[in-house]
Parts: sequence; C-alpha cells; structure tokens
Amino acid sequence: MTYAIISDIHGNLEAFLSVVKYIESHQEKIDRVICLGDVVGYGADPGECIRISREISDVILAGNHDFAVCEQTSIEDFNSYAKEAVLWSRDTLNEDEISFLKKLPLKHEEEIIDFVHSSLYRPEFWRYLFSTYDTHIDFRILEKKILFVGHTHVPIIFEDDGKNVKALSPSELSLNSHNKYIINPGSVGQPRDRDPRASFAIFDSDREYIEIVRIEYDIKKAQKKILDAGLPEILATRLDYGG
Repeated sequence: MTYAIISDIHGNLEAFLSVVKYIESHQEKIDRVICLGDVVGYGADPGECIRISREISDVILAGNHDFAVCEQTSIEDFNSYAKEAVLWSRDTLNEDEISFLKKLPLKHEEEIIDFVHSSLYRPEFWRYLFSTYDTHIDFRILEKKILFVGHTHVPIIFEDDGKNVKALSPSELSLNSHNKYIINPGSVGQPRDRDPRASFAIFDSDREYIEIVRIEYDIKKAQKKILDAGLPEILATRLDYGG
C-alpha cells in the first residue's frame, strides 16, 4: 500500500493545488491519501481547501485550527494572528463546511500505522512533538510500528530502537524492520523549517520506505490573497522564508 500523507494545508490553495497536481500525476502508484488535519486557518481559501481535501482524501483528521474554527476547541492559547484567522474563517465558511469540520475524527489507524494530528497521547490536548524528549510518551503507548503526526509544520522522522530515540531529517529513508517511528510529513500550506516549499510524504508500507516531497508553488499569489482578505500581514510574509 502506498500512501500520500498531507497535513497543515491551512487554507493555502496555491500550495495545496501544487501538491494535488503531484498526487494526481502519480495516482497509479498512490493507493490512499491521508490528511492529518488543519485544512483551514491562516490562509485565504479555507472553503476551497475543504472542498478539495474532501475530494482527494480517503481520511481527514481534525487539527486544532479545524476544531477552533467550528468552536470544538478553545482559541485562548492561540497567538493574536492565529485567533484573527480563526475568527475570519468562521465568518467565511458556510454551514455545511463548519458541520464537516465538527465531525472530523482525532485518530485513524490502518495495518501497521496510527495517524493523528498532534500526538497519540491525548490528541485533544494538541501536544507538539518537536524533540526526541517530546516523543517518549507516544513511543511508550504506540503499539503499531509507525505513527504519522503533523502540527509542528516541520518534516522530521523520530526513530526508536528500543533503547534510544533519535531524530532524523532525510528526504528518503528505508525503515528498520525492528524499530518504531514517528513521522511528520511537514506542512503543505505553511512550512516552518526555513524551506518555503510545500511539504508532504509518500509512504510505501510494503517496502517500508518513506519519502519527504517538496513542491514549489505560487507564493506571491497566496500572499496577495491573504493581504486582500485583510488577514494579518505576518501570515503572508512568513510564506517567503518558511518560518
């Protein structure tokens, strides 16, 4: 089984369309599309990103911004521009789109893989797995071989050999059959690893082979839409440097 794993689209239609184009051009090799959540938030096209994600995805999970927009989670801890984007998205989306977001699940599992937006441990708490230290609880409760997560917007692979956990950042990796992994495909719509290109993953479960794919897109067009919508300027400018 070959999966396309996408996450953190964040209303960035231009980035999303570039990723969709790649997936469609490789559709004979891709069996399943899994979206790890945060389809909305930050970007200027939340409705269109919801529509397309529903068309191409076999599974869509809830992200904290998705649940914030439909008032399923608090925005108290969001920074000021994230809050503004959430409130703008609430006013922009229609009743059907809000209803769809409310019904999204927090977790999904298939064969050797678990999928969540943030963390396997209490996914509704929206924990960030930035470092090897952050992953220890998740590795302890992970019964499957692999956990895919999003949320941090940084592509990374954590590997647990039963004794130590290490962080890896390869663009491609053959997994060790004896080890467990937590894999973040990065963000489609708002990368934060100083690489502005859209990021997602292709995973072949038969070969246990992961590839982090980077795709260029029309950043200037996405930025103009954000500014024209009256959203905070930082949401546009940060797209230039992937931060």
